[in-house]
Amino acid sequence: MKPIASTRHTLILLAILAGVAVLGAMNRVGSAAPAGSHVPLYLSLLVSEWLLFRYALVGLKRAGTPFSEIVGEGWRSPRAWLIALGIGAVAWLGLGVLDTGLKHLISAAGLPVVADNARTTAAVRPHGALETFLWVLLSISAGVCEEFVFRGYLLRQFSAWFGGRGWGLVASSIVFGIGHAYQGLAPVLLIIGLGFGFGAVALLTRRLAPGMAGHAIMDIVAGLTGA
Repeated sequence: MKPIASTRHTLILLAILAGVAVLGAMNRVGSAAPAGSHVPLYLSLLVSEWLLFRYALVGLKRAGTPFSEIVGEGWRSPRAWLIALGIGAVAWLGLGVLDTGLKHLISAAGLPVVADNARTTAAVRPHGALETFLWVLLSISAGVCEEFVFRGYLLRQFSAWFGGRGWGLVASSIVFGIGHAYQGLAPVLLIIGLGFGFGAVALLTRRLAPGMAGHAIMDIVAGLTGA
């Protein structure tokens, strides 16, 4: 297995992710929903998601790695996306079971994962029609962009660096979890575990679309229901 992008490009990408994680950890979301509109926050997150996607895509193009090699075949047609949506819905149910199990394990270790998740959800939940629309759009963007960056680019690149898909899965999941440092230690551990789940979906289906769909569904439901 060969690298899909230059070492320099990947190190810069990791530095960007580390910087975001540090800033997030220094400015953890408060215990209550902030006053005022969430629209500026949602718009800034939308922009950052797609800039990250763009940066990863540029690295692939410069290295001559085809886009289809990362996302898998069968992503161009509406029928393929409907199939991916169905698989993604099944993956979402499976990941929901994984999420529940991980929360029990982390709670048993004495870490307040449920309380930290509730705090974060309360702080970013949408209110009103405009925020709800933007939240759904942001969730879809997160599903597409984060799966592309973490399960597409980084999983493949780490697999080449460390000599196997198993190590690529471990490394990309850890980076994915650390990127959510603003939520606290317990949620980071939870998200690392979920990263393994999303990575398994990508490896088993050999494409990113089902994980993108499952990721988007999970974020949409979490924001709209507070679960």
